[in-house]
Amino acid sequence: MYSHAFDFAFEVVSRERDASDVTPEMLRAALIKRASTLSQSELAEACDCFDTAEVPHD
Repeated sequence: MYSHAFDFAFEVVSRERDASDVTPEMLRAALIKRASTLSQSELAEACDCFDTAEVPHD
């Protein structure tokens, strides 16, 4: 078995250049909006697998 780590990009608009005003609620809403608006194929393309590790199993 293998564990795969993926990157998934999304955007949050805020007033502060350093994103210091971005809240966890804003992050969650933006992530959910991005994921829910993509088709199956777009979602597969939007996710980038950057690491894989073997998972020990019994």
